[in-house]
Amino acid sequence: MATTATGLLGPFRLAYDDITNTIPRVAPGAFVLGHKGPDGRFYVDYVGRADHDVRDKLLQMIGSGNLFKYRCSSTMEAAFHAECELFHDFQPPGNRMHPDRPAGTSWECPRCRFFRLQGRA
Repeated sequence: MATTATGLLGPFRLAYDDITNTIPRVAPGAFVLGHKGPDGRFYVDYVGRADHDVRDKLLQMIGSGNLFKYRCSSTMEAAFHAECELFHDFQPPGNRMHPDRPAGTSWECPRCRFFRLQGRA
């Protein structure tokens, strides 16, 4: 299980057995879906998060990618911040817009002023 500078574990196959054997507990978290290129490197196609259960969210994503990397977070807010960081780090083609914050929160992106500029602070 490799850990990168982003704190992500993986890559693992986006398949039921790999997800359930790899993610041991219910926890919020952030993840990326991607693929290995001809050069053997992992390329990020999509960034996402789960506010409550990253394992369950990845199970729902089966069929939408080949590989995933993830990291569990201690809180929903930490998962949101991790997703924002990953979005800015990778600018993945599968994400057309900046990640939205959970409903009912006023959390800011740690990297940009997206919510203030949108009048959504």
